[in-house]
Amino acid sequence: MSKAHMCERRASGRSRSRSVAFTQTSALDADTRDGTTELPGYLAPLSSELADSVSTDQRKRKRKRKRRSSSQQTASTSSRRPPAKRSRRDVYAKGPLLGRGGFGSVFAGIRRSDGLPVAIKYVSKDRTHTRLKVDGQGRLPLEVALMTRVTSAPACPSVLQLLDWFDRPRRYVLILERLAPCQDLQSFCEENGCLDERLAKKVLVQLIAALKHCESRGVLHRDVKPENLLISTESQNIKLLDFGCGDLLKRSAYKYFAGTPAYAPPEWLRRHRYNATPATVWSVGVTLYNILCDRFPFRGAQRVTSKSRLIFTRKLSTVCMVFGCVPDSSEANKGSICMLSGCVPDASEVHEGPVCMVSGCVPDASEVHEGPGCMGD
Repeated sequence: MSKAHMCERRASGRSRSRSVAFTQTSALDADTRDGTTELPGYLAPLSSELADSVSTDQRKRKRKRKRRSSSQQTASTSSRRPPAKRSRRDVYAKGPLLGRGGFGSVFAGIRRSDGLPVAIKYVSKDRTHTRLKVDGQGRLPLEVALMTRVTSAPACPSVLQLLDWFDRPRRYVLILERLAPCQDLQSFCEENGCLDERLAKKVLVQLIAALKHCESRGVLHRDVKPENLLISTESQNIKLLDFGCGDLLKRSAYKYFAGTPAYAPPEWLRRHRYNATPATVWSVGVTLYNILCDRFPFRGAQRVTSKSRLIFTRKLSTVCMVFGCVPDSSEANKGSICMLSGCVPDASEVHEGPVCMVSGCVPDASEVHEGPGCMGD
């Protein structure tokens, strides 16, 4: 093919392209003028009814896609694992065993964040199923609820503080403050002998302050004894602990006893009922006699009568009345020095003078005898 012929074909091609473009433009102009000619691929405007129908369908499809997307997002969220519960191991490190009893076990521990010494107490759920309602916290296990009431601000320095707790499938874990060095008062007396009156009075004043604080929070401890008192071996300050036998305070009589039988009031053993304050005073008196004389005051609380007298096995101050002739701890309300409900405005009064009195309606100090043995009815 000659060069002249090829140029002629290219020129004619370009002419055709220009011609087609011009023809389409012309045709579009013509269609615009008369509205009759439609070009291939050209979409004519829709009628108003059809346009409204299309718009409605589009909105429906949009809402459907939105619902599907939301459903998928919800399913994705629900399939995620719930946040893990707080673990005791993450917050507190457990150390050696401190003690074991019917309540469970207590271990030494430290708080990982700052090294604070703590006691870690494990309580089996088989031991108690009772729960109490606490404002803002729902229904809590009995001991946790009572300690929450007692240790909330302002706290009492003579009550062991509850710092934290964990709920596990088979047991509760209580995180308590830990005195260091310290030991329970019973062990302290076993190692060092009976307390002298000065230290006994110091213990008594702190114990009364702790019990009055519990009373102000509507809590009955119900298990006052040397084993439930921690004493600092450096300062001789004490802490009341173990509220596992406690209950909410009430004015009417209790018909159920939880605690240590040796510290139970006589009226419980005789009539199976008791009131909170007199029973607490009785247990304080038994505790005081125990740490002074290293024995229980009577052969048994059920043997106490109006003729019962105390026998002291050691020389104490001129008048050291513990129970005197109290046939029933309810009589302690009539003249006790260490009343928890109003006879004594200040527990420091126990310090006054050489008298070491707890719950004596004893009209005459001569009724308190010195000598070996322990006399009951």
